[in-house]
Amino acid sequence: MLSTMRCSLIAAALFAIPIFAQVREQITVERILIDARVTDDRGDPILGLTPKDFTVKVDGKLAAVESVEWIPETAAQREIAGMDDSVPHPPPASSDTPRGRLFIYFFQTDFARTPSRVGGQMSFLSYTDQMIDDLEEGDRVAVFSFDSHLKFRLDFTDDKRQIKDAIRLSLLTDEPPQPPIVANPSLARRLNKDEMKNAATSDAAFILIANAVRPIPGPKSMILFGWGLGTLSGGRVWMDRKYPIARYALETSRVSVFAIDTSQADWHSLEVGLQQAAADTGGLYARAFRFPKIALDLVEKALVGHYELEVRKPQLDKRGYHTIDVDVKRKNATVLARSSYVDTD
Repeated sequence: MLSTMRCSLIAAALFAIPIFAQVREQITVERILIDARVTDDRGDPILGLTPKDFTVKVDGKLAAVESVEWIPETAAQREIAGMDDSVPHPPPASSDTPRGRLFIYFFQTDFARTPSRVGGQMSFLSYTDQMIDDLEEGDRVAVFSFDSHLKFRLDFTDDKRQIKDAIRLSLLTDEPPQPPIVANPSLARRLNKDEMKNAATSDAAFILIANAVRPIPGPKSMILFGWGLGTLSGGRVWMDRKYPIARYALETSRVSVFAIDTSQADWHSLEVGLQQAAADTGGLYARAFRFPKIALDLVEKALVGHYELEVRKPQLDKRGYHTIDVDVKRKNATVLARSSYVDTD
């Protein structure tokens, strides 16, 4: 009898507790950080955008843009934003935090020495000199080349003479010596010589580079001077089987690919692969043949600053790979932003 009464009292107590207190459901609101560059029809950045100007969809579902911040990356843009005036004596950054922009120069050097490919790379060298001269204080460049495998020619440095020398050596198919270790940010400690020698495709090389730069905070820009990605078969271009992994590695490392097509051709099949890599990672594609200065200007204009978007991920039916579509409500505006997102768990 006493046992029956005790059970009745427990049951009554449970019913007296509100349902929301009995069942606790944990709701996690996920947010996605998106680096976006927005340019007009001349390639100049569009400034002054707010969350209301952006439309972001994840898997086709509208996502809430919670914040938008313009990050100027050049002295001219910082002056326009008044940043240098507002912070006359900025606090010193840690040794791991880059003060300027980080560039990864990746040169595809044709091992077969096809004239249109090698000739195009050689012709563009004078314009790369201009790129180096245009670098600002604090900007750093690492140089890689790829022919039969990945070759590490220069660690991150602001020494313009060393950068120009490394670029010229990228024409060779030699085996370069290991670059000396530099102060952080440094890649030498994170790259394995044997793994680089086994990286037999550009996509495999991208994976190694992306993994090496992942611990470095902030966005990075890969300037890909090349002749193509993928393989032409059956009348279409197929991306390398490692490309999805390379895309994910670049995305998680905040690396955008700016592909400058140096082939001496008005059109060629493998430019499709360059265009895809640029579009997927939030960069752009520019053809250097005929108008190399225009190609260079388009890339440099895109790299003067970017927006950081904090987006609340909508409720989705699956976890894993998701598509991202970023647009702005401005006429003749071009948005450069990564096109995918992968859940981390």
